[in-house]
Amino acid sequence: MDKPTISLSESEYKVLTKAVENLDRDKEYSIVEVAEILGEDRSRLEAIFRLLSSKNLVRIREEEIEEVVVSDEGKKYLEEGFPEEKLVNILRREGGQITLDRAREALGDLLDIAIINAARKKWIVLSEGTIRLSTTTSVSAEERDYLRKVASGEKINSSELRALKKRRLVRVVKKKHTYVIIPKDIDYLLNRIVVEVGALTKDYLVSGRWRQIRLREYNIAAQPPKLRPGRTHFFQDFIEFLRDIMKELGFVEVVDSPVELEFWNYDILYQPQYHPARSETDTFYLYYPSLGDIDPSLAERVAIAHSKGVAGSTGWGYKWSEEIARKLILRSHTTAVSARILARKPKPPFRFFTIGRVYRVEKVDAKHLPEFHQMDGIASEENTNLRWLLGMLSEILERMGFSEYKFRFAYFPFTEPSIEGYVKIGDTWIEILGAGLFRPEMLEVLGVNYPVAAWGIGLERLVMALYGLNDIRQLYSGEVEFIQSMKIRWKKHANI
Repeated sequence: MDKPTISLSESEYKVLTKAVENLDRDKEYSIVEVAEILGEDRSRLEAIFRLLSSKNLVRIREEEIEEVVVSDEGKKYLEEGFPEEKLVNILRREGGQITLDRAREALGDLLDIAIINAARKKWIVLSEGTIRLSTTTSVSAEERDYLRKVASGEKINSSELRALKKRRLVRVVKKKHTYVIIPKDIDYLLNRIVVEVGALTKDYLVSGRWRQIRLREYNIAAQPPKLRPGRTHFFQDFIEFLRDIMKELGFVEVVDSPVELEFWNYDILYQPQYHPARSETDTFYLYYPSLGDIDPSLAERVAIAHSKGVAGSTGWGYKWSEEIARKLILRSHTTAVSARILARKPKPPFRFFTIGRVYRVEKVDAKHLPEFHQMDGIASEENTNLRWLLGMLSEILERMGFSEYKFRFAYFPFTEPSIEGYVKIGDTWIEILGAGLFRPEMLEVLGVNYPVAAWGIGLERLVMALYGLNDIRQLYSGEVEFIQSMKIRWKKHANI
């Protein structure tokens, strides 16, 4: 009676024979040791040994071990020093005593941790808003020695571990360890092995090894595996498409920081400081640093424009504050970039555009995010007027693939006249852009004596409509299945 055979792939057979030649029988080896002995990749070996174990050719034992590792905070303390040590060093430089405000200025958010631990170790005394040094000897946090032991792989006792865990300087992680054992009867098992291969090669025929192999059976009715080639995220793909359109039309891209001064985001655009959009319920303000610098001469011209008026206007009639204008924010629109470009007084003809993220205080839901994308464009050349602007916007929309679009008059604080643009997607008209000619009050402050056309396009709403999405958060999805399922609908819509 024939012995039952055991089918192995080529890779399984190579690993098994190599292990039999180099490992002792019935001896337990960790997978790390096996990888070093065989000179193979650990993760690949582990996968193959599991397959061999399922065929009873090797034995595998697994155990879960808890290991103590240094946390990110612990690593920072080892490199930069413990907060309580820093506090003592500051006290010594200040003559042994310091106010809480001065200490907060020096240590920031670390002060509370520093005070708690320095007081516990009796290095300081805290009294009536003052910190006083109470030791004359050199100080060193004992936790440093414990952390060094952990970092070097040494064992620490339970009290040392409690001290480190209490301060979140270490964390306990569970790691799986795999051990491999080659059985004593492996020679008997080797005689039952048949290697399956996917193709009969010349080497097998010439060497005669074709006698010891078996061609793998194929199920021709089985579905082939789905190939997932790499591709750009569909939202980024659309942004690149829009960027190409603008460059083809002769526009030069400008990139600027999303951290902006209120001055460039609002004041230079002739938007009054009492406007509700400039409150903390609509705009993100920076905590630190909180203020930036403004060119004094430009600030003076803006103050006159807002309080008294320029270019024939009467202004907004209030006392303009430079302190408010100096506040740092996250820009709420990319028009701030356009304003900075005009401040350089470019000579016509010119065409500039920018694509970037903007930020507004919004509650996250299916239709709103606190950050989104805009594209801004500005241009000035011969015969720049409303008719020229409508022609340029029509060209951009048609290159994007829209055959049905319309414009209507609107109001924006920094353009006059102003228009809104709509495109038809399916049976629905979607508002996607605002545009106009920059107001003379804004241009005069900047020292610009020629007309400038400007427009801004919101990208998220447009892409959602093109892709038929009902939740804005899907635009930022990292889920592979969802991304792979997205058709490039805007290309189909644009007849590309």
